[in-house]
Amino acid sequence: MKVLINLSTIKKGGGQNVALNFLYDLFNSSYNHDFVFLVVKNSEIHKFLLKENNAKILFTVGNPFLRIFYELFKFSWLLKKSKIDIIYTYFGYGLFINNIPQVCGVAASNIFYPEIKFWKGNFINVILKRLIDRYRIYGIKRAEALIFENKYMEERSHTLFHIDPGKTCYIPPSYNPDFGEEVLNCSVLREGGVKILMLCGWQRNKNILEVPEIAYYLRKYSHSQFKFIITAPLDGSGEYKIFKKLVEKYDVYDMISIIGPVAKSRLKSLYEQIDFVLLLSKLESFSNNIIESWLFGKPLIISNEKWAKSICGEAAYYVDRDNVREISSAIVKLQNSNDIISKLTYNGSEKLYKYPSITQRTKLEISFLEKFYRK
Repeated sequence: MKVLINLSTIKKGGGQNVALNFLYDLFNSSYNHDFVFLVVKNSEIHKFLLKENNAKILFTVGNPFLRIFYELFKFSWLLKKSKIDIIYTYFGYGLFINNIPQVCGVAASNIFYPEIKFWKGNFINVILKRLIDRYRIYGIKRAEALIFENKYMEERSHTLFHIDPGKTCYIPPSYNPDFGEEVLNCSVLREGGVKILMLCGWQRNKNILEVPEIAYYLRKYSHSQFKFIITAPLDGSGEYKIFKKLVEKYDVYDMISIIGPVAKSRLKSLYEQIDFVLLLSKLESFSNNIIESWLFGKPLIISNEKWAKSICGEAAYYVDRDNVREISSAIVKLQNSNDIISKLTYNGSEKLYKYPSITQRTKLEISFLEKFYRK
């Protein structure tokens, strides 16, 4: 079959790493199919594909509104002309107006939890986000088939959106132990003290704006030195400006370092230089932070939410994501307890072995595409 691998919705973040793992295996295994790739020009995924001499690449743009315009008026006829048999949109939905069946990976967790008030901010921003969610729901209903990384989300798609169970499948996330050996040289990582990693951007879902107050209480109730290592960009965004004001308000400049995004080839080096991983998301379909903390033997402190417990079980330490005093107390407690740390890291390594390798996951994905192609 001739397959379009649509990666146009992925520009950064954890989804990018998942897609790169998929591509890594795709080019290192033997699949008797013809693959074409739709990517954002100059993205990390595009750069990866350029190293593969035989990769057939189509380019689109990062702006979501322009991307949809191109899907409607350029790629719809181009894909049909190219005799594409099936489209695999890795995450999201492509608005192609042709009769080519589309299989979609699903990662937008909040649309499966309508009871949770997920979006916050000014009125216009919330309305825009809700319109985007409407489009995502439209895509889920229109897709020929859906691939989920989260079993509970798959089950909710059947009850909330009346998706035929025969059109969905659950494929657990995979992990690639080969992160590369490039060293991350960052002076703050060489300093003393307990280092707490938040590997994320400025998304409000991650509760990153709570960090300055958490740092304040750590300083107030502990004599140890703590340092938050944050990989969000120094981009001048609204959230970044709010964060800076909170750092000033709580006077915790020396406890927070924003080092910016870290390339995958340097992630191993980053994890080796930190002590704890902090993940305070309200909702996730999954998070690379989880698997990576288990892989590198770092204790994971995570939101006390259903989605987190369903994934982590006994391999994480749970906190009320909205209680900064509880979070700071948990960090101090773990820092003073080698027994808890040992238990968490052991349970994490045990959990890790239950997840497929990237080769196993890719085989499951391709098999699912083949199933719908044969139909």
